Order: sequence, then C-alpha cells, then structure tokens
Amino acid sequence: MTGIAPTPPYVLQAQFRLTQDDTTAILGPPAGVRPRWFTREPPPGDPDSMIPPAVYLVVGFGTIFVMSVVLHEIGHGLVAYLCGDPTAKLAGRLSLNPIRHVDPVFTLLMPALFIWLKLPVLGGAKPVPVNPYHFRHPVRDDRLVSAAGLVVNIVIASVLAMLLHLLLWLGVVTWESPHAIVLGMGIISNLVLFSFNLMPIPPLDGSRLLRSILPWSARNVFDRMDRFGLMLVYGALFVTGFGRLIFVVVEFFWQRVFIFRVGEFWHVLLTFNGALHGG
Repeated sequence: MTGIAPTPPYVLQAQFRLTQDDTTAILGPPAGVRPRWFTREPPPGDPDSMIPPAVYLVVGFGTIFVMSVVLHEIGHGLVAYLCGDPTAKLAGRLSLNPIRHVDPVFTLLMPALFIWLKLPVLGGAKPVPVNPYHFRHPVRDDRLVSAAGLVVNIVIASVLAMLLHLLLWLGVVTWESPHAIVLGMGIISNLVLFSFNLMPIPPLDGSRLLRSILPWSARNVFDRMDRFGLMLVYGALFVTGFGRLIFVVVEFFWQRVFIFRVGEFWHVLLTFNGALHGG
C-alpha cells in the first residue's frame, strides 16, 4: 500500500501545552486523549519511523523464530540434564548463543528453500546430543526429553498470543500494525514448529515419543530410519498429507485455543509474505 497514512485525530489532540491549563498539568490529559507513547504511530522524527516496514517485519520475525528454535533445543538439553544426562551441558548446548545451535541443513538450507518456494518458513537447529544411558529412569526420561521442545514452542506461542491480545485490547496496536504482524507470525511459527516436530518421522520429536512406546524390535527399525530422516521429512511434507495436517493443527490452535479469527490468520500470513517477497 502506498501513500502517507493520515495522522489519527488522537495523535493531534495529544500535542497540547500543559502550561495552558494548570488543571491539565496536574490531572493529565482530558478523558479520551491518549499520550504520544500510547499511539500506534511514531511521532515525526522518531527513529523507529525511519525503519522500512518490510525490514522491521523480517528482522522482528527472524529474531523471534531464531530464539524459538534455540529455546526448543535448550528445552531438550535442560530436561536431559535434570534427568541425569550432562551431555548437552558439557557440549555447551544450554547456551542462548544461536551460533552454538546452527545446523547447515535445518538452520540454513531448509529456510532458504522454503523462502525460495514461497512457502511457510520451516527450519530447525542442530539436534541436542543426549545419552539415554545417563537417565535415572530411561523410559520415562526419554519421553520427557522428547516432549520438552514441543512444550517450549507451545509456551512461547501462548505468551505471544496473550501479549498480542493485551496490546489489541489496550488499543496500542491494530491488525494493520507491523508489531501485530510480527507477533502473529511469531505465534504461527511456533505452532508450525510444534506441529512439524510432532510428526512421527525420525529425527523429529514425534518419532522419539512414538519410539518410546514401541516394542524393542520396532525401535531398531526406527533407529535404522534415522539416516534417511531428512528425505523422509521432505517426502512427508510434499508427497503425503502431513503438510495439510500441520496447517490443520496450526489453524486449530489459532482459532480454538488462542481465540483469533481465521481472517486475521490469513491477513498476517499474506502481509508478511508480501513484505518478504516485495509484493
């Protein structure tokens, strides 16, 4: 959308002189007038107004996405450490430094491929090393470690959803605001990470959960499938119906759990996609 948006009336009303009225100076602005910091548009000269919206959307979402992936892996390592396995801690994988978690395929190649194909961005980090022989209760602890990353993504999505609801309720942002788009994309991306990792395909978390309830003979089959994991994941997304299933799960949480409208879901996706591809 081109052109300059008109300044909202309440922005103009907020630019009054406190010295003109002692009562106003003591009691604050009249009812219904919002101070400058409460408005959704930055005042003239504000450095934030100099940031192109597309750059803000990409950088803002990228920051949330990277930290969500990092926290997902830290969740695995931290739960493993609490269950008696120090492998991740000794390898330095309980760090918030994203560089320690970079994987050439899942962190770099996969997101670039999805961006090039103009599809929802998927990616991940280097799997956290876990040694189940250190677990105090091997079966239970293996399930807890596998589920930890999934829980982290649901918690992040929930926190972002509550923050977005609060900002919308206060009137600080609207669905046209870049801040709302960034938060909305943060929610969607964490729901996608949750749904994607829930797939029962090695090396994803869902396969670990499924493996923990299978008989030992079937577990050996799962272990041998690890070497073909990346091809199986891509095949499941593009050939089978798992891609559609991910969308169904994301849409369910968006509407039924976080109580947003489906129109807002598509608005967030299309606005971000337009910024990403210059549309």
